[in-house]
Amino acid sequence: MTIKKITAILFLFASASYSQQIGDGYAPSTIPDFSAPLKSGIYNGLNTSTIGMANDNSNLWQHLFVARHTNTANNYQLQIASSFTVNDRLFFRKIVSGSLISSNSAWMELATRGLNTFTGNQVINGNLGIGSANPTASLEINSPALNGASETLLKLSVSDASQDYIRIANGTLVNGQFVPTLNGYRTSDNKASLYLTATTEPSMDNGSFPLMTFDSRTSGAAIITRPLFSWDSYGNRKMTLNSNGSLGIGTVSTGPHKLAVEGSIGAREIKVTASGWADFVFKKEYNLPTLEEVEKHIVEKGHLENIPCEEEVLKNGINLGEMNAKLLQKIEELTLYLIEIKKENVEVRKENSEMKKRIEKLEER
Repeated sequence: MTIKKITAILFLFASASYSQQIGDGYAPSTIPDFSAPLKSGIYNGLNTSTIGMANDNSNLWQHLFVARHTNTANNYQLQIASSFTVNDRLFFRKIVSGSLISSNSAWMELATRGLNTFTGNQVINGNLGIGSANPTASLEINSPALNGASETLLKLSVSDASQDYIRIANGTLVNGQFVPTLNGYRTSDNKASLYLTATTEPSMDNGSFPLMTFDSRTSGAAIITRPLFSWDSYGNRKMTLNSNGSLGIGTVSTGPHKLAVEGSIGAREIKVTASGWADFVFKKEYNLPTLEEVEKHIVEKGHLENIPCEEEVLKNGINLGEMNAKLLQKIEELTLYLIEIKKENVEVRKENSEMKKRIEKLEER
């Protein structure tokens, strides 16, 4: 029976109390059997002497409201019972017997206290509070505090895979604290335990708005100091996205970099945006150092000019784009040296050839 039907029945009882008094207005002191074919009315029962009472032992006494079918040859009743305890549990049952015999059918508890079982669709117009007397949302759950134990607010599963579930819980065991946690648990196979999926229609696959957004913020502004997101495995931090947009993989410290990786990086291709290149070496106004000057710098400094020494590289690392440009500068300078040496070799060969011819003429005389 739905809540609406029960409400309607209670309304009929209330209407009857206004329109017609039952007997002297008081229920009989006790009756021996709630399951007997009773007439419509109000009765009392005492669990030391009355059988068929509702399964509530909070008080020895119980009230019973009965609505009896007009056929005097059967035992068709709707019964509602409750103990004498203030605001106690409320039970109802339907007795359906084709003869005038006692029929002690099971009592069903209404949505009051303890375990309640409902069958069929239930409709609630208004807010529903579980553990909350004054809910401020369509569903508000206030779970009891458990000292040193996991506190679960909501757990969802399906009947043919009850071992797998999703739950909303308190992610800390510290008393007086609440860390909202969404946990997907799966043991039926080794597929993903939790999917977060944003879905739209093909016709909406346009524009610049992301389909899914993760937003870390204060109540009224952007985060400035704390990290925004982290990817962990049982408390071991694997990746961190900082408030300045920098990403650390294997490290929480990114320094001045947008991407910091503690470990190697494998890639098929890396493109570096350069701020300049070394083609100025081939311009006529470029002052190419002499080899003597190069040799002097090497002897004095132990490294090429404009190339960082080993100590600097170990301390500060290198800028890939800048270093490639400097290395290219040295390659282009070497190319100019080779061209110059080639010219000198051609000239020497020419002089040697002429010298050889003169010697041959002298030998012929």
